Amino acid sequence: MTVLQRSPSHTHPAEAELPRSAGRRHATRILALGAALLGAGASLTPIPAGAQGAYPTRQIRVVVPFPPGTSPDVVARAWAEKLRGALGQPVVIDNRPGAATIIGAQAAASAPADGYTLLYTAQNTVSINPFVYRNLPYKADDFVPITRVAEVPLVMIVPASSPIRSVADLIRAAKDKPGKLNFASYGIGQGTHVAMVRFLNSVGATMVHVPYRDGGMQDVIAGNVEVSFDASTTTIPQIQAGKLRALAVSSARRLAALPDVPTVSELLPGFLADSWTGVLARKGTPPEVIARISAETLKILAADDFRKRLTDVGLTPAGGSPADFARFIDEESKVWAKVVADNAISVE
Repeated sequence: MTVLQRSPSHTHPAEAELPRSAGRRHATRILALGAALLGAGASLTPIPAGAQGAYPTRQIRVVVPFPPGTSPDVVARAWAEKLRGALGQPVVIDNRPGAATIIGAQAAASAPADGYTLLYTAQNTVSINPFVYRNLPYKADDFVPITRVAEVPLVMIVPASSPIRSVADLIRAAKDKPGKLNFASYGIGQGTHVAMVRFLNSVGATMVHVPYRDGGMQDVIAGNVEVSFDASTTTIPQIQAGKLRALAVSSARRLAALPDVPTVSELLPGFLADSWTGVLARKGTPPEVIARISAETLKILAADDFRKRLTDVGLTPAGGSPADFARFIDEESKVWAKVVADNAISVE
């Protein structure tokens, strides 16, 4: 199946730019999400070190390859604030956005493997980029997985005015007009792109890919693009405001925030295309440090208030050991590698 590429004049073609759930148009809503997650008056200011073990003895830097105020950044700050309290040392966020998380990932991969630089990132970094980019300045195995913090369901959306009211309707429309319908994404090789391509491969349909730096949601709302997959954090407010219609979600289960919206897998058994955010460290980081960060992160994820803050914005708490996370990345990487190869998706 070949997905045609088009960059019409009204688009801003993405050159491997993420975040997947951000954009200037959504900054106000995401910043409000930040306030909810962090709580009134919360900050990442240093605190005096109390009784501690050998690690940590000083400030920890968390590289986040997304701009401030975006969904991954907001969750990272909420996690970092709780981690600060658990470790008794400052945990500061270092935003290094751009190039499909490559800029931030490269910075983290270049840091000493001592546990004082962590990477809070998303799916593209280790599960998709290695197969899309021909000259990637880091390797997936430059990092050690620690804990997957949140699953990020994607929501298949169409304009509220669209005659397409279900996934079955979309499939019929795409097959009736092969190569005529458009779908938006955050750019070539981004998670929202490969997720839609996987869906199209699964149903034997073809659409034209229109990449945007900001995901193109406003053009979907306006009816200039027929459909897209976008993160739950971004789409749910627009769905609730009546500007978009949700056809399905990419997760294994329906979302509490969208209980009447089916999963894609209800029509296509086994289909799963969620993104995720989680914590990694540079390869060579001492095992006891990995174990400490993982244990504290699991405690954070077990807290009812943190879990509620995630589910309230359409995210699903994840968790698991470093070994669990490593297996998860290995398994999903095989899926995305096949999608990328079968559809000749590449970026120089």
